[in-house]
Amino acid sequence: MKRVGVVFPGQGSQHVGMGKKLCDQFDSVKQLFKMADDILDFPITNLCFEGPEDELRQTYNTQPSLLMLSYAVWQVLEKETGIKPFLFAGHSLGEYTALLASGFFTFEDALKITRKRGLLMEDACPKGKGGMVALIGAVMDKIEPVLKEVSHGDYVAVPANLNSSEQVVLSGDVDALKESVERLKGIGYRKAVFLNVSGPFHSPLMGKAAEKLKEELSKISKNDMLMPVVCNVDAVPEQDKNRIQDKLYRQMLSPVLWESCVKRMAKEGVEVFLEVGPQKVLSNLIKRIAQDIPCYNVEEVEDIEALRGILS
Repeated sequence: MKRVGVVFPGQGSQHVGMGKKLCDQFDSVKQLFKMADDILDFPITNLCFEGPEDELRQTYNTQPSLLMLSYAVWQVLEKETGIKPFLFAGHSLGEYTALLASGFFTFEDALKITRKRGLLMEDACPKGKGGMVALIGAVMDKIEPVLKEVSHGDYVAVPANLNSSEQVVLSGDVDALKESVERLKGIGYRKAVFLNVSGPFHSPLMGKAAEKLKEELSKISKNDMLMPVVCNVDAVPEQDKNRIQDKLYRQMLSPVLWESCVKRMAKEGVEVFLEVGPQKVLSNLIKRIAQDIPCYNVEEVEDIEALRGILS
């Protein structure tokens, strides 16, 4: 079997209706979703299936919902194909799904900590104060000096997601972001898109939230990892359970080095990438970063069926 790199999507990939067909087709998925409803003590399954979209988009709902759905797809994929992953990774929230799939988290702990992480991120900054902006066609050597000039104290704009050589997401104080975008116009990017998010994720403004998350993570049992996870903060394959808590703490404050993660997985020998979960956000990025390595998105049972001949 080929060396498979399995990656899990982060916030922004959710959509109303996700998981419905899979739940109808597999009793194991139905049981998993029922378990999630019981663990979180609210009908997260109905939220995924029926919305409303505004509720699903709330950070504290999006995070456990995406984790639940992506993990359900992974379990079906694993059972139906007998796949043995070579490396795991995930984008931001997706890293928690990767750690669950690797065995570090139990399903219950993963659901609870992502719900808590969402609440902490939501409350980290006064509404309207923080934000994020995607720069398409980004030129990093032009962007970084401007960000340093603009930023001081809490008036900060920093790289949050280094997604590919073409796409960088900035995070920080909304006014600092607007100033940076204005100053970089015509020299640092081709197009700027302010994102519909509730806070300045992966920036120093997440400091208080990160400290509280560290406290919550310290209460969770660390389980042995069956497979390495290439971590967002350093793009290094990690299988030491004692290093994970610190990396998740730093992830809250640091940029997601997604391009570096994909390149590291390719360097380690990954022969095919699978994005396990809704939409194709990571697949589209991977196809730009590692053009010679095939990449497939897996969300529905027909996607799993299509893989049978590809993985062998």
